[in-house]
Amino acid sequence: MDFKEFQDKSSELIKKIDAKYSGKHDIETTIIHLIEELGEVAQQLYNQKIGRDKLDKENLAEEIADCMILLSKLASNFDIDLAKSIEDTFQKLKKRYNIANL
Repeated sequence: MDFKEFQDKSSELIKKIDAKYSGKHDIETTIIHLIEELGEVAQQLYNQKIGRDKLDKENLAEEIADCMILLSKLASNFDIDLAKSIEDTFQKLKKRYNIANL
C-alpha cells in the first residue's frame, strides 16, 4: 500500500468508526486521540525500561500503527498530501545532513 492509499484508508476507517459511535475526529479530537495513543506507546517503553513488564512487541506495533493512522487522519484534516510531504522532508534531511545515497 502506498501513502496515498494509506491516507485515504485511514480517513475512511476513522469516518466509519465515528459514524458507528457518533464521534467526530475533527482537528482537536484527532490531536487528543493521537496524544492518548502516543502515551500508550510511551507506557510500553517505560514499563520495559523500569523492569515492570517485558516489552510486548505485538502491542507496541499496534499502538504505533494507531499513531500512524491518526497522524494520517490529521494530515487529511488539513488537506496535506502525506506522500509528498514525506518525500519533501526526506530530500531536505538528506541535503541538510549531506547524505547522498538512501
